[in-house]
Amino acid sequence: MKKSKVFLIILLAALCVSCEEVLDPSEFEDEFGDYQPELKIEGLLQQDKPEDSIVRIDKTVTLTDTDIYNGIDDDGDGEIDEEDEILPLMHDTSATVKVTNLNSGEVIDFHYLEDAGTIVRRDDNGEVITIPYGGYKPVSDDVQLENYAQYQIQIYSRDFDQTITGVTTVYPPVFFSDPNFNIHGKQVTMNVNDQKEILWISDPEVTAYYLTYEETTDEGAVFLGSTSRAADPDLSQLYPNASVGREYLFGWDSEIVLRLTVEALSPEWGRYIFSELPIKDPQRTNLRDQNGNPVMGCFGASAAKSILIFIEE
Repeated sequence: MKKSKVFLIILLAALCVSCEEVLDPSEFEDEFGDYQPELKIEGLLQQDKPEDSIVRIDKTVTLTDTDIYNGIDDDGDGEIDEEDEILPLMHDTSATVKVTNLNSGEVIDFHYLEDAGTIVRRDDNGEVITIPYGGYKPVSDDVQLENYAQYQIQIYSRDFDQTITGVTTVYPPVFFSDPNFNIHGKQVTMNVNDQKEILWISDPEVTAYYLTYEETTDEGAVFLGSTSRAADPDLSQLYPNASVGREYLFGWDSEIVLRLTVEALSPEWGRYIFSELPIKDPQRTNLRDQNGNPVMGCFGASAAKSILIFIEE
């Protein structure tokens, strides 16, 4: 019961960050003073860029943990206990991580990097912000992932003296196909006043996708936003042997080039992000410790494919 109260309090704190009243964490000491940290693991194999596969291992904390929430402006930007300040302190850097192809027996070793990845989003003013985080990435850049192969992750955390395992399957990327467009390779063209939709087809086991929108310029790509999508059940009659996703396209400015990237997510990752079950529910997480107990998080796989959309007058 006390664990539930911990997560409820953390959630309420996140929802109330914009409120003027500041809560004193010590007031809740009786509720979670004896809470024991746990591991939360998010591992994702990337079929299109295997060398960018990443495993993030974090420790849960309470609001009274002054080693994490120290009330100090550590980076000198005028803000206290921001994500970029507290995230490095929450990572478990003591682990050994390896992923094994259960079909071939090939083993991929991972090692910890302080700058393993970044969280990219827009703030309330529309500005793009990036938040770095640490994680485990493949030791070798010469990594290959086999479509339809099963992969098992094995993690040993020295800090927690805990061994965690999980299994996922790698699926191929989507195939873009839509009667609204005359698709040439990896690009399409639409009028600024058009209201169209673009479809993609994937393996029937894939039920969820992650979408990223970027504007391509001479200087590079500009992040516009991202979202998750579930497969569209209304299209199942048209494509009975596949999963199909769709995105509606309208309201974009003219004379720009959009890059839409669709990541096909393994069933394990799809259940993880779309489930309303508790984060440690055995139906939501596919990770187990050495005693068979569920561990928060997920081990999954993705396969990304992009298409350019030219917006014309």
